[in-house]
This record gives sequence, C-alpha cells and structure tokens, in this order.
Amino acid sequence: MVESRGQALQRRRAVYRRRRAWAAVIAVVLLALLVFGLYAGLKTWGLLPSGQDAEESEAAELSGSNSDDDLASPAGSSAAAAEPEPEPTPEPEPEPERASDPSWDPDSIHVLVNRQNPFEPVDYAPTDLVVPDVPHYGPEAAMSLRQEPAAALEELIATGRQEGMALGLVSGYRSFDYQFQIYWARHAEVGTEATDLYMSRPGYSEHQTGLAADVISIENPDCMLGECFADTPEGQWVAENAHRFGFIIRYLEDMEHITGYPYEPWHLRYVGVETATEVFELGLTLEKYWEQPAAPDYDDAEPAYP
Repeated sequence: MVESRGQALQRRRAVYRRRRAWAAVIAVVLLALLVFGLYAGLKTWGLLPSGQDAEESEAAELSGSNSDDDLASPAGSSAAAAEPEPEPTPEPEPEPERASDPSWDPDSIHVLVNRQNPFEPVDYAPTDLVVPDVPHYGPEAAMSLRQEPAAALEELIATGRQEGMALGLVSGYRSFDYQFQIYWARHAEVGTEATDLYMSRPGYSEHQTGLAADVISIENPDCMLGECFADTPEGQWVAENAHRFGFIIRYLEDMEHITGYPYEPWHLRYVGVETATEVFELGLTLEKYWEQPAAPDYDDAEPAYP
C-alpha cells in the first residue's frame, strides 16, 4: 500500500521527536557525569568539606557559636583546654641552718653565759673535769677542763708545737667559790667598775663552764696576759687555727658593746669544731652567731655580796 504524503510527514516527525528525546537523555546523562566527576575531583583535592565538617559548620551557623568568644568559653571547648596553666610560684629556698643553737643547760657545750645569762643553778659544777696534759702555769685549782675541751686543747697545743708554737695554759675551770674569792679580792682594791671590766662576777663566768681556757705564749714572758698576746707568733697562730680544734676567741676586738668585755685574744671558748668553724668564718661574736641579745651590762649596777 502506497503511503500518503501526510502519513509520511507524520512518520518523519515521530522519528525526529524520538531523536530529540534520546538526545536530551544523553545530554542529561553527560551533564550528570560531568558534575559527579567535578565533585569527586574537588573532594579528593580537599577543596570541599567532609560531610561531618559541613554538618558541624551548619550547626554552628544555626546556633551562632562559631565566634572566637564561644570557642574560648569555659564549657569544655578544646581552645580553653589548650590554654597553658600558670606556672606555680617557686617556694623560697630555706635559709641554711647553723651548726648549733644556744643552750641554757650548763652541761651543754653550747651553753651561753654572759652578763645577762648567769648559771642556773648559780653554783653549777661540771662532773667530768680533768687536767689536760699541757704545759700550765698557775694554781692547780684552775688548771682543769671538761673532758672534751681538755682533749681538744691537748691536740691544739701539740699541733702548735709541731709548727714551732710554744703555748701553755694559765687558767681553766673556776668554781663559783674560786671566782667569788678572786672577784671580791679585786673588788676590795679597785671597786666595781674596774673589777667588772676584766673579771666576771661569781655565777657569770665562762670559766665556770669548764669550757674556757686562757692560753699564753711561753717564750714571751713579757706578755703573759694581755692584748699583746695577739702580736706574738703564738697569738697569731691561735687566732687562725683555734677553730680547727673547736675553740673560738670569745671576746673579739671592738665588741665590748656586745660581749661586755674588751679584746681578750688569749681567752678561748670550746663550742665544737662545726660551730667554731662557722663563727670563725663569719667573724661573729657568740651572741651574734646565736642571734641573742647583746649583754654589755649586768642588770644590777652593784654586785650582791651573799
């Protein structure tokens, strides 16, 4: 059957419509592939946020919490946790402790006796007195010392002898009664002020501790006692070395306003090697070293005669 012209025209139109439909489908598919490829490439190169980041960003925008103040808020944010904690203030270093402290126990080698600190009891007497094996010059009653300082004095004088020093002992322990006798004998001659200048009242003398020793230069008889001892080789050696054996020069030069006594370079006081070394190196009186008040005067202007 022969197709009419009208029928042929309709058939061709139908073919064109089908072709346009397929072309549209193909165009859509190609556009989708292009978009998908572009998206995948940007995501691979890190130019697009991940899904989680996008969600968090969206949530932040909705809540308005993406400001710097909100990120630094104390609600457990990571920014607040990252802030460094303040450094703790360092504690001050403790002051170094001294080798000893003062004692008011007369049996202690660190007992402090001066014009403000008499013995308690006033007639105290040590129980371990011995006579040191050293050259001595004076009454036998005043030649003893307690055992520890006696041994130390023996070592001091023996070491000095090895180094050419000729030292001897002229006074050691003095009992309360002995100090009473010599004090009042002197007092009867010159009165209170002159007696107190160089001699302790009974019950206030370091010699009563059994820890004090007066030494002399044997080869300098013109200077048995006095400040001139400091100018002798023995006096200079004692000043530089007494601390090695536990002794200090108790009454230093120009320290009367603290100790109550003029310079006595011959008067040694035993306090032990550690304390003596620190006192020597610091150049202090015993009162200053132990942080005690100065004691230049007695409480009573006149001594009480018992």
